[in-house]
Amino acid sequence: MPWKIQQTVEEENTFRIPPRFQLPPDMGEPIPPRVFTSTYFDTQHHRLGRLGLTLRKRVEGFHAVWQLKIPSGAVRLELEIDSGSRSIPWEFQDVLTAFFRKQEAVQLGKLRTKRKGVRIQKDSQIIAEVVQDSVALIQDKKVIHTFQELEVELQEGTAAQLKPIRKILLHAGAEEKPLQPKIFQALQLPYPLSLEVSDSSAQPTEHIRERLHSQYFQMLQHDPGTRLGRDSEALHQMRVATRRMRAILRAVRSFLAPEWTEHVRQELGWVGSLLGEVRDWDVLLESFRQNFHDLSSQEQRSFQSILNKFEDQRSIARAKLLEGLRSDRYLHLLNHFEDSLTHLPFQPSPLTITELARKAFHKVQDFVNTSNRLFPKSELHRTRILLKRARYAIELAEPLLGKRAKRFLQQAKHTQDLLGQHQDAVVAEQRLLALKQHSRGTGIAYVTGLMVERLRNQQSQAYQKIPEQWKKLEKQGKKL
Repeated sequence: MPWKIQQTVEEENTFRIPPRFQLPPDMGEPIPPRVFTSTYFDTQHHRLGRLGLTLRKRVEGFHAVWQLKIPSGAVRLELEIDSGSRSIPWEFQDVLTAFFRKQEAVQLGKLRTKRKGVRIQKDSQIIAEVVQDSVALIQDKKVIHTFQELEVELQEGTAAQLKPIRKILLHAGAEEKPLQPKIFQALQLPYPLSLEVSDSSAQPTEHIRERLHSQYFQMLQHDPGTRLGRDSEALHQMRVATRRMRAILRAVRSFLAPEWTEHVRQELGWVGSLLGEVRDWDVLLESFRQNFHDLSSQEQRSFQSILNKFEDQRSIARAKLLEGLRSDRYLHLLNHFEDSLTHLPFQPSPLTITELARKAFHKVQDFVNTSNRLFPKSELHRTRILLKRARYAIELAEPLLGKRAKRFLQQAKHTQDLLGQHQDAVVAEQRLLALKQHSRGTGIAYVTGLMVERLRNQQSQAYQKIPEQWKKLEKQGKKL
């Protein structure tokens, strides 16, 4: 089945408009009017919509397509499959496995949209399209709700070029509003769901619950992009969310029943290891492409041979990851964690969240002090792990600690970046040397030696900055 994937920058403004609103004359070249129906689908609990994903079947005339939109920060993936099938195409079912979990999709509703608008051009460049939509919610062939809205979608222009268009529309009576899928407006459903807790007076259990809920949603939101494999950032963010969840559970384990906590941490660790293996290869390959682009043409051939071998290893790791994400074990983890969020097994704790956060930092501090702050290279990776745990614990306590936590987290990120740069170069060196042992040819041996030398220089440069950065971090840590 042919399918098309588009990645577009999410530069779109939406506006409320009064009933008899008219686009200002001579605003742009009229585009042909359109009429189409869109049938939207979701899970029973609206997992897609709550995370900003939309799945629909659109019919316009005799042409039908299935469309899936996946947001990722400022970027939105738009997937489209030409098909008149009544059931969701298997490609989309596979991408959305973590959402549907072998359950039938629920039809949210059907919208009929009448669209007209203009195309704004400058110097033969299409800057944006301004479309006016009259939308009707249809049930049993009857119109039960209608609304109008205006959309301005960037085409080939820049974000700055949208500003004068926005001013014209506001002057004409339009009113700017947040971006929200039409089906959620028609059904008056909340979109998207925010789970951040900023109230310092909230109970500790609520801070824990909402932070876990938020990270769980982050993990779920980046699952489709990870499966598609087009954007390494989706996998990275899914891994970060998984690690944060494990670190939070570790930090607050005195608040939770140990049997439940250890089981969930073990399963998250399994998912994290699958994600981590692919992520490590992504980091290594990207680093190699950036840092070894100045080789001679002869050296480039050997370098490309090394890259090919590593890309094969990444493909093996990715196949294992996809197998894991399609497994019953992964789906059971999602169901178990999601069900538990409404009734987490809390128990009385002798420590507060802020005390746990400080304890996590003191653990890093004690580890560093055991070497008289000499930072032995063999212990840097352990330092990095302990610091990451402390950082996530202090993120949890940030609403309670305020600016002190914010300043600490800024320094913690800088320190973590240095430790990460060092560790990435160490791992790259180890994998290169392992490859060298199983490779033949003087060309590969020479290029491997050259790459190892540069990697050791990178390690040295990062290492030299660590003691001074630690002083800055420790200064902020003492203020927690």
